[in-house]
Amino acid sequence: MGKENIKKQREKEARFVNTTVMSEEIINKFYKFYARRVNRFDFYSFLICGLLLIIIAINFLIHGNEYFLGIVGNIITSIILIGIGICFWMSAFKTQKYDKKSMVKIYSEDISNLLNDYYFDNSKVVIVNKYGETERVYDYLEAIYEAKDYYYIFTTKKNCHIMRKDSFKKGREEDFHKFIKERMGKNYKKRCIRKKEKEVD
Repeated sequence: MGKENIKKQREKEARFVNTTVMSEEIINKFYKFYARRVNRFDFYSFLICGLLLIIIAINFLIHGNEYFLGIVGNIITSIILIGIGICFWMSAFKTQKYDKKSMVKIYSEDISNLLNDYYFDNSKVVIVNKYGETERVYDYLEAIYEAKDYYYIFTTKKNCHIMRKDSFKKGREEDFHKFIKERMGKNYKKRCIRKKEKEVD
């Protein structure tokens, strides 16, 4: 059976079909989402550490006479602590960016425009692109995160596929949301506020 026939057969059997074309913008949005909404421990740890250092620095300035360093020493210490605190905050908000040169070294081409086909049936998802295909039953997916415009499908903790909400070829996104939430159970993670669906008379 040829590739086109296999594709048509998958589309026929699937409840939902999505074709997502990647871009640098989409990849960079994922990096930002991952840093702040998935790997949240590191994000909030940096924020809290930075805040604590700044509070300690302010305390040095306000109660400078109570410390053995003297006024000048306390000022210098405060400036250093504030600087380190700001660095922690900057690290928290600084996210990874798509590096075209690195990707070309790894894959011998720019993968930012990669096309992914997603096929969902009642028991599994099949993800197909030019590099091959990945098939997982829902119980063996690490998690699916829902963001404002995307679904992030983690097949493992370190491997994620990005799917646009507006790129369904078969099935409605609203129906897919209900379907995948039921199939994934506790491994479905919503990280957005969904608009209320209009009631159909």
